[in-house]
Amino acid sequence: MKTVDFSRPVHDLAQQDPDFVAIMVEAGFDKIKIPGMLDTVGRFVNINRGCLAMNIDKHLVIDTFKRNGYEVINHD
Repeated sequence: MKTVDFSRPVHDLAQQDPDFVAIMVEAGFDKIKIPGMLDTVGRFVNINRGCLAMNIDKHLVIDTFKRNGYEVINHD
């Protein structure tokens, strides 16, 4: 089972997992597709902070990753 750590920068998670960006878009983070977003903001924003900044329900994001076969850690 794959693991996603909500406390790690999204840039790092995207570099490690080719499916990460598509799952984030599915969860509502459509701005992640903007060119350069991962290389700038993504270097210091994690999923927890991103949920707050984008006003996205964290439970929806957790459920989206779980549906895609991931174990979610550090989501508190």
